[in-house]
Amino acid sequence: MKKVFIMIFILSFVIISYSSTIHVSADTVKGGDEFYVLKNNVQVIKGTLEVLTDLATVTLVNDEWRKLASEGGIKIKTDTMEATAVSLEYDLKKDTGLLEGNVETVIILENNDKKIYIYCDEINFDNKNKTYSGKMNSEKELVKIIKDDYLIFSRSFEYDENTKILVLNNNVKITNPEKKIDMETTKATFKTDKNEISANKVKLTLEIEDKEENK
Repeated sequence: MKKVFIMIFILSFVIISYSSTIHVSADTVKGGDEFYVLKNNVQVIKGTLEVLTDLATVTLVNDEWRKLASEGGIKIKTDTMEATAVSLEYDLKKDTGLLEGNVETVIILENNDKKIYIYCDEINFDNKNKTYSGKMNSEKELVKIIKDDYLIFSRSFEYDENTKILVLNNNVKITNPEKKIDMETTKATFKTDKNEISANKVKLTLEIEDKEENK
């Protein structure tokens, strides 16, 4: 009886959403005309988006199944991004979302050869346009970003997969132990395809190893 009910629930999404198909599965489903609460082994798929969690709510907005909310721990995956967080709010029509709470994000660059690792309190992301913006909520903590040998810190950031430009704002610190680079500034841009840095009013330290010549 449970399986039949879930199949009817999935079918209702296909009919109501018209332009997009949303596939939903869960161990238990409760709701009515305006919302459904999904519990245990929840999976929501729309296009390239996949959300895994144990508790989620799908809500009707302007006669469309549009709002997806999840809390208590979620995993999310798209064609170019994977992330974990405590909670998620997602607009199923606009393909935009907000991840909050111990957010750990991996953005996969071209050909899966390179990745960007981001650790912060919250990230707004646009899955359709492939843009991201995030920050730390505590004034004492900074966003941590890892790209190749570069270790980057800042209060907030913006990233566009199309331009491959990472914008870093406030308390920016960029280090590379391998290349012996240590940079501090208030704002910088980082081209992720070429590892090129651009900034103003910079404090920069470049280390050079002194080697004794054999006499």
